[in-house]
Amino acid sequence: MLLKPKKPVSSSKLVVWITLIGFIVLVLLPTFYLISYVFLEWDEVRFEVFENPIIGDENWKQMLKVLFFSFRLSFSTVIFDLIFGIPLAYILARKNFPGKSLLEDIVTLPLVMPTSGFGFATLITWTTVAGLGGVLGLNSGLIPLDAFIPLVNVPFIVFIVHVTLTFPYIVRTLATKFRSIDITYEVASRTLGANPLTTFRKILFPLSIPGIFSGSVLAFARSLGETGATIIVAGVSSTASIAIVRWTSEFKLATASFMGSLLVIIAWIIILPVELYLGQGKRSLNVPFVVPISLTNRILKFENYVSKKLSRLKDLVPLFIVAVTVIVPILAILNSVILYWSADPYTGKIEGGVWNQLFGPSQYFNILLRATLTSIIVALVSTFIALCISIPLVFIIERKWYGPPIRSILKIPLIIPTSSLGLSVLLLWVSQGFNLIGSGIWLIILTHIVFAVPVIVESMIAAYEGSDISMYEDSARTLGATAYNAIETVSLPLIKGGIITGFILAFTRSLGETGATFIVMGRDITVPALVVNMVEALAIPAALFTSTYLIILSMFLLVIIRITTRGP
Repeated sequence: MLLKPKKPVSSSKLVVWITLIGFIVLVLLPTFYLISYVFLEWDEVRFEVFENPIIGDENWKQMLKVLFFSFRLSFSTVIFDLIFGIPLAYILARKNFPGKSLLEDIVTLPLVMPTSGFGFATLITWTTVAGLGGVLGLNSGLIPLDAFIPLVNVPFIVFIVHVTLTFPYIVRTLATKFRSIDITYEVASRTLGANPLTTFRKILFPLSIPGIFSGSVLAFARSLGETGATIIVAGVSSTASIAIVRWTSEFKLATASFMGSLLVIIAWIIILPVELYLGQGKRSLNVPFVVPISLTNRILKFENYVSKKLSRLKDLVPLFIVAVTVIVPILAILNSVILYWSADPYTGKIEGGVWNQLFGPSQYFNILLRATLTSIIVALVSTFIALCISIPLVFIIERKWYGPPIRSILKIPLIIPTSSLGLSVLLLWVSQGFNLIGSGIWLIILTHIVFAVPVIVESMIAAYEGSDISMYEDSARTLGATAYNAIETVSLPLIKGGIITGFILAFTRSLGETGATFIVMGRDITVPALVVNMVEALAIPAALFTSTYLIILSMFLLVIIRITTRGP
């Protein structure tokens, strides 16, 4: 009896399978391994966190303390972002004025700026005489490092850093949403006599609820997981993300993994309801309750007053916040580098100068060159591998029935704390998991692939959904092109802008990553981690120069992003 030959697997199916395997092994598994580790090593976790024979459940109490602090910080940050970010998003979406593109770039800059360098710039600006304190003629910084904001009880300098780094998520998300809303509704409302604030409350706000949810979730998760800048400015305070780094460095892996798994679960709880809500289609918020006429009249009077008397202030305050939180720190650190270049301007000692620390006995310049080479290699390799996974993954997401769940899962690496991600990768690939490699450059690359894939995929999907690719592919297939040739010659050129933008964004994110890198880097240090080491070693002039170097590099990359995303 002759055996029937097996049908060969088509090349398209092979690509799908290879892509899904790469996605599962390099992105999905590292994202959720931390939770599995906690279950597998539960006896050790319970012993170290809850039943330590010496300190009892003190680690659990510390964990709750830093979690509550992190939640207070993140909630207050998001509320501030919404109050001042919504007006700025409206300005960018609806108004045309000279310098609008520059303002958009300034708002976007914190997204591509290495957080450790920006955190140090903010620290110099607010807490030292080299910043605003010196400009105003004070003998100290404008704000003490230990100054707390009343009511929310969070350090002022930490709050400023988190606002700056999360503000773009609110502004960019809402500006995009506002642009998608037909302006006819607003024109009709204004024609009927409604003031701008009433028009916003009755028309734009209900229609933009999905954008507000999405931006708030991203901003909250970004604040909850911020590590690099917070390490620089936190002082004696500690967030959940910093605690993970500290416990990992103390080899308390069970405690660190339990905290990290809690943050991963929290991130999933945050994003899943929003994804389900947004996945049900475009909708507005219809609230089934009746507002008393007296209260309605008071609201209308207030809105009329604000629209007439405070309209300028409403526009200027968000611009002032952007200037103070983004532009001023950059100018302050540039000024500090100039002041400290040859010597300490206050003691006159050359040992306290930038030049001496870079090229003197410390030889920080050579260390910086090696760290730069490591950063570039990591960013290039991780982004290239992520691109190879992302391109076919986008077509799978858009064309397969299981695509939407994959896209939802891909949001998780973007919002989980990077320190949790770094610990998960460490446990997976080193001794506790596969035991294939040790800490170093390859482990950094594997870590950066996890968050690089979602960045590239989201950029490509935006380009994909903005082009009528299916129609062009159908035309190519009608003319005799194979499915592969149609994708290669039609689809990929149409989404080329999204591919380039995603590559640059992922490359920039890799260059600036601090929290995850700090956990997995071993001896192969990157530039953002070097800034943290310099600050801890009190090599302040060298840290000033390195932070400036990072900021200038990120501004250069932002210009490239602007050029590549500019329309024809």
